[in-house]
Amino acid sequence: MAGRMRVRAAVLAGSVVAAAGFALLSAAPAWAHAEPLGTVPADGSTVDSSPSSIEIRLSEPVETAATKVSLVDGGGRTLPTSPATLLRTAGAGPEEPVTLRIPLPVLAPDAYRLSWTTVSSDDLHTTAGTMVFGVQRAVAPATAGPPADPLPALGEVLAQAAIYLGFGGWIGSMVLLFLRRPQDGPARPVRARLLRTGAIAAVVGFLGGIALMLVRAAAFGPDVVPVAWQLVSGTTAGPPWVIREAVALGMAALSVSALRRGSLPRRPVAAVALGLAVAGAATTALLGHLARSGPLLLVTDILHILATMTWAGTVIVAGVVLVGLRGHREQARAVLRRFGLVATGALAVLVATGLLLAGDRVASLDALLLSTYGRILVVKAALVAVAALTGLATTRSLHGRKQDPARTGPAVRTEMAVLAGVLVVTAGLVSTHQATGPQWHPPDAVATQTSLAADDLVGTVDVRPNLPGRNFVTVNLFDTRRPAPAPIQAVDVLLRGPGGAAVTRTASPAGPGSYLLATDDLADSGPWTITVIAHRPDLAPASASLQWTVPPATAFTRPTVFSDAPLTAYTQWAAALALLAGVAAARLLPGRRPRRIRDTEQASVS
Repeated sequence: MAGRMRVRAAVLAGSVVAAAGFALLSAAPAWAHAEPLGTVPADGSTVDSSPSSIEIRLSEPVETAATKVSLVDGGGRTLPTSPATLLRTAGAGPEEPVTLRIPLPVLAPDAYRLSWTTVSSDDLHTTAGTMVFGVQRAVAPATAGPPADPLPALGEVLAQAAIYLGFGGWIGSMVLLFLRRPQDGPARPVRARLLRTGAIAAVVGFLGGIALMLVRAAAFGPDVVPVAWQLVSGTTAGPPWVIREAVALGMAALSVSALRRGSLPRRPVAAVALGLAVAGAATTALLGHLARSGPLLLVTDILHILATMTWAGTVIVAGVVLVGLRGHREQARAVLRRFGLVATGALAVLVATGLLLAGDRVASLDALLLSTYGRILVVKAALVAVAALTGLATTRSLHGRKQDPARTGPAVRTEMAVLAGVLVVTAGLVSTHQATGPQWHPPDAVATQTSLAADDLVGTVDVRPNLPGRNFVTVNLFDTRRPAPAPIQAVDVLLRGPGGAAVTRTASPAGPGSYLLATDDLADSGPWTITVIAHRPDLAPASASLQWTVPPATAFTRPTVFSDAPLTAYTQWAAALALLAGVAAARLLPGRRPRRIRDTEQASVS
């Protein structure tokens, strides 16, 4: 009776874990992209004279060496442009917004279309855009509405899936190898098949990494191999990619070495295997956006990857190697019983870390339900929940009075199929733009008018439309003294931009106490300083400065459908509950082995 109660309690606790996963569950390990924030001149704008350059504001650094630009005039002729340069604010962090500046030739009055493609520095994901502007010609914008949110490219998904299946398969083979005990039965057939499967899986992961780099290089034209080498040798993503490929080869070498030597000391092999697994997870995490997220989320990412690979990889290898191995059914059941505790812990860590990462990767409930990334994440959550419930069925077939050896094989194969789907969906998730772009955040309230006071003068400053490009600055001044000491003869407006450059313009009288300045000087989005200087005869100039913000020109405002509130507060609590549920499930899991028994087992893999 006690065993049945434990099984039921384990089922209940595991269901809580699965239910928590339904909420948001695991996010992909660190994947984002450079998001375009705006351009100068703005898309669809008209300028009076040829601009010297086009500036594209991006949410994070990109690789100028991999940046491709095409400028076409109204007649369809392609015009030459100079190499792009990257502008960064002094003291900015490695993941702070940057500006990609594209120098232009002198342009005649006409309409122009500029298209660009580049890659993020830390994950090599492609970002592209198109804008239209006119020189003394009215034009329509190239983009309208929300930024593109496409499905992931099939080639990248397949390459990513090969990486996850390969790394997960190798980790799974190692886990099963170390869970096997001498008393389980003959070692040679099972051991050889596990090591052989692990070596093949590691090679698949290695080839998946090669294929992924080639697929990304193919986005830049037919010179795939030279571009791929450029991405490896000239970007910040190159070193972690090289290390991950070396780790995959190390995994394969360890499996082949153990297979040839027949017997290896258990603890040294375990230490090397653990080091390779952690290195593979860390390099995978480093190919994402962890500098922006910080070291805490870096560790969370690594744990998430290890937990996912351990659970999914072990079940997949068990379904392929152990369950169908004739004459070794009981040995397979014994190993799977020991794996129950490992799987429960891996599931709890996967859910908890996934919830924490989801709070960082998904901006809001709207982003979860309306973005491509969010919808794929929901699919992954559903698959993980189904796999967890299937795992409970496997547990019931292995433990307790109602254990049924005939059901173990089908249950493991079903769980294997679902978890393989989880890895494939994860591959699609990491190939998709995260749901954290500016379109998923409510727009900041930006004032278009403010007040000022200078000596005995008070007034207001109004800037419209308050977007990069042509603006109208209206200054209204009122003298508080009666009689006024002197009339206002002229009003100058000093504009100091985000880069520190300043220019002074004289506003024209536009009515009693009102002065108007039409200017193209507010060309950049960001913080500006506006200084108003009033000149009066026989008096020192009266001046006052104010801080002003010019928002990005192409910021898209999306209406709220469900909620724009951040998910972080909810995901953190859900993650804590998932860990508690996992601990409860692990303690109630039948078949936990006393420590004294583990200590007496043979200290050798074979």
